[in-house]
Amino acid sequence: MSHPQLPPDVDPRQEPDGRRIFTEHDLGRYFGVVDPKVLQRDRRRRHRRHGIVLLIVALLVSGVTVTAYQVLQGTWSIPGWEAAPPEEPLLCPAGEFDYSTESTVTVYNGTTIGGLAGDVANALEEREFVIGGVGNKGFTTSNMVAVIISGPDARDTSLAVQRNIEGSVYLPDAREEATVDVIMGTQYEGLVPADGVNTASGPLDCQRLETEAPTAALG
Repeated sequence: MSHPQLPPDVDPRQEPDGRRIFTEHDLGRYFGVVDPKVLQRDRRRRHRRHGIVLLIVALLVSGVTVTAYQVLQGTWSIPGWEAAPPEEPLLCPAGEFDYSTESTVTVYNGTTIGGLAGDVANALEEREFVIGGVGNKGFTTSNMVAVIISGPDARDTSLAVQRNIEGSVYLPDAREEATVDVIMGTQYEGLVPADGVNTASGPLDCQRLETEAPTAALG
């Protein structure tokens, strides 16, 4: 929009350095020459633009809300937004395993009994187990003897640990390292006497876990 020309009688004072000085009286006379119809027209245009912007925002919000609702209800599917499939539970490995003390064993205290992990680690080390360290670790419940956790490559040592800690439960995980974690519980009363440990091959005891297909145990 072009600016209106100054009225002929508006003659702002000019300073020696070239600056033009408008007085309040000059400004009032200058803006007074703007056509009210032009101002009204510009005001209507601004209102229309604001209305269009608000309408677009409202439509976008409504669209996002409807889309999110349909996705949550499962009616619509957006590529890349699908929920990740639940992980398949790790089942108790079937078959028999050899008695071995080769894999590294880390003992954790899952109770408030001071020094429990260290005592168990020392006792296992005396029986030629390789101890990687001790520490503290919470578990779902501590009201048990112990939980033995390992991946496929350390199941032989897991069997050996279980044979030495009577009443312990084996829990498989997907680790690739040949390591064993032992989390001690409050029901632990000591290792099986050394001369009474069964060192023959045998299955792991997972108690409440289901058993894998025999071929899966070899994987």
